[in-house]
Amino acid sequence: MKRLCPTLAVLCLFAAATAAGETICTPGKISDPVGRAGMAAVLLPPGEGQAEPVIVVAGGANFPHAKPHARTPEERGAKVYYGDAAVLTPAEDGKSVQSRAVGQLPRPFAYAAYAGSPGGMILAGGCNEEGHSAKATRTALRNGQLVTEALPNLPRSIAYPAFALMGSKFYVIGGQETETSTEALSCCYVLNLDDINAGWKELAPMPDGRMLAAAAVYDGLIYVMGGCSLHPDAKGQPERTYLNEVLCYDPGSNTWARVQSDMPEPLVGVASPLPALRGRIYVIGGDPGNFYRASLQGKAPAKHPGQSKTVYAFTPATNTWQKAGELPEGVATFPAAVSGECIYTVSGEIFPGVRTPRIHAITPQ
Repeated sequence: MKRLCPTLAVLCLFAAATAAGETICTPGKISDPVGRAGMAAVLLPPGEGQAEPVIVVAGGANFPHAKPHARTPEERGAKVYYGDAAVLTPAEDGKSVQSRAVGQLPRPFAYAAYAGSPGGMILAGGCNEEGHSAKATRTALRNGQLVTEALPNLPRSIAYPAFALMGSKFYVIGGQETETSTEALSCCYVLNLDDINAGWKELAPMPDGRMLAAAAVYDGLIYVMGGCSLHPDAKGQPERTYLNEVLCYDPGSNTWARVQSDMPEPLVGVASPLPALRGRIYVIGGDPGNFYRASLQGKAPAKHPGQSKTVYAFTPATNTWQKAGELPEGVATFPAAVSGECIYTVSGEIFPGVRTPRIHAITPQ
């Protein structure tokens, strides 16, 4: 079997070559058998008591008391949010990824902005049972234990944002301010991790508001893809419009522009942040919104088709898209972390209210 990533020594139990040459495999699962959506996953560099880089996964939400084949909120039961963290490491036999608990974060959360930095895992915003949050923290892994410090709060509460780390600057883009907001945010904030005391700086907003979008850093620019806008429905509740536009932010000029080439289809909740490897930006999974749009028209099929399995590759140099392969299962609202030449995606939603515990790995060729 093929070794995917030297830094994690992971071997695949399942592998399939894709049309573009990528290899996609399923090397393991998280410890929660239900699986979770809206988790954070970051690669942390070596630190105190940690000789190698590790992937830390944390948080997320699920419906552990849902009835089998639940379709309604009543059948799913209460959503539960988590604040635990774990390190992904290979099993002793080297054939699967194991999840080792390393402690609890100060609060349960899901659908936050996150990034791995030399100082630890950055978390900002997100939501839990108490609503959407403006809190931000940095959590380091020292001798196998979590050590958390508070960072300046975001200027407003934000969940479901796009986000990206460029050098020492952490960007939080768009999202939803409260769970009842009928307009998605267009704001863009940045925190300089080398100057924490300066707090968050507000930058030029996106041309339009969007939530559940995803962002990538490539060649000194930030690309924001997909997501959805919001507007009030007839009852004043937030209703989505799924988007396929690609936006590009230039930190040098503090300006936004629309990229000429749209995504092949509208998608929300793709693996975040968008991985950029070998001259391509990867858009993995997500919800294309077909079932949602049909349900608004009263034409939803009896069974949800599941989230997208497709892996797309966007080449900024040529503004072109290609299909790079398929996941073994469709997944949305899940994190991506890059280690070496490997993209790891962790857990996520496969149907509304239904999660998967599986970890997937993609190796661009």
